[in-house]
Amino acid sequence: MTEIMAPAGSFESLQAALQANADSVFFGVGHLHMRARSARQFTIKDLPEIVKRCKKNNTKAYLTVNTILTQQDIDIMKKTLDAAKAAKVDAIIATDIAAIQYAREINLPVHISTQQNITNLETVKFFAQQADVLVLSRELSLAQIK
Repeated sequence: MTEIMAPAGSFESLQAALQANADSVFFGVGHLHMRARSARQFTIKDLPEIVKRCKKNNTKAYLTVNTILTQQDIDIMKKTLDAAKAAKVDAIIATDIAAIQYAREINLPVHISTQQNITNLETVKFFAQQADVLVLSRELSLAQIK
């Protein structure tokens, strides 16, 4: 069974994904995600509405926090993840260890982003202890790790 995951960078694109019956959507808020330079962006205040619309359509809502975090980003990352948990986001898609650790501390499910470049079995073993889902790099297939 193929699942459809769609990006959502605005309420218009979120609505399009929901109308297309996407199984899940991924989106970012603020500057902590790879698509932060797009013309439109969601804010932390949008999280409850995003999740509400997704739940109404039985669509999972995944918050991307998939950039490298600097020390100056830590407070905003924690505030963002706290808001995501309060809004009942299904999981975060993360790259940076600080975001992964904090999400685990607050019991927010973690999916490891493809940005982490998981390319070997030892890295799979490591991140399997840290996350609920791993997105492997294109260079590593499941056949290679069995």
